[in-house]
Amino acid sequence: MSGIWRQPGRAAMKSVSSLIFAMLALAACTADKEPGGTLELERNTEFDGAALRFFVTLDDGTEASVHTDDDLVGNTRAPTPMPGHRAHALTFFKETEAGTSVAHALLSWDPENPADYLAFGWWTQFPNQHAPDLSFAESEQYAIIDGPEIDHGIVPQVPADGAASYTGQAGGLYAYTFGSDWGEDEGEFVIDEYQGVLTLTADFADGAVRGCIGCVGDLVTRRAHFGSFLGRDPIDAQGLAKDYELHLATAILREDGLFERDRVTVRHPERTITSFEGSWGGALSSRQDTDGNPRLVAGFSSVGFEESDGSEGDFRG
Repeated sequence: MSGIWRQPGRAAMKSVSSLIFAMLALAACTADKEPGGTLELERNTEFDGAALRFFVTLDDGTEASVHTDDDLVGNTRAPTPMPGHRAHALTFFKETEAGTSVAHALLSWDPENPADYLAFGWWTQFPNQHAPDLSFAESEQYAIIDGPEIDHGIVPQVPADGAASYTGQAGGLYAYTFGSDWGEDEGEFVIDEYQGVLTLTADFADGAVRGCIGCVGDLVTRRAHFGSFLGRDPIDAQGLAKDYELHLATAILREDGLFERDRVTVRHPERTITSFEGSWGGALSSRQDTDGNPRLVAGFSSVGFEESDGSEGDFRG
């Protein structure tokens, strides 16, 4: 099953992505959320080993869908954290009278058993908009993680004690509006893509999970999944994301393997962060690794912040 997180951001910042992290290595993708929301679980994919149908229920209750046979505009081989799997990164574009759908999915599956698959990615819906005039300010975003491994109908077998550490690559979009410290750039706006190392600890004895993005290594400006919007080369030549850290506050593990918390703290060694507001959450895999721990965790994070000079930023991953 899938996790969808909906969130209306500030108009200029309405952009979302997601991440999925495994015990040894990670692949990153998309996200989305609703005011004060709870994690929603529903199917968002159909895969038969050859073709993928990718779909979401929009805010107005209607369904939008894309298909590899009709709407695929990008298809490349991709790394996957899943042993024995192969993966492709897929980009979709579809226009109808009702608007435009743009989606990206990393599809990872076992060639010997296509029913064993994971699809995780992002979806941006532009109601009543058509290319080339597409605006994030009037769009809807969704983070999608779908597959038998993340299934709310199967309660994960979680150890009664001990802990597991998960690490790997996370990523998403960031936006930044320059304040007075930036001189003639004050008031300018940049949006780009970031990647960084995510470290996460699940404490099964306490029933809690916490993590950080950027505490190990630096966040880097690097093109991975958003070239269809942002172009092939990074826009932010200064690499503004570099020294930020996103601390994911301790969240309680529910019996169904889900967790969420409405607190993400932003830190920077040189910038003065005056306020921040964010959330994060996800789900444990229903499959175990060789140590008996859930073999991966899937989820999302988003945070907006302000600095003392009036600069504003936004990370979504």
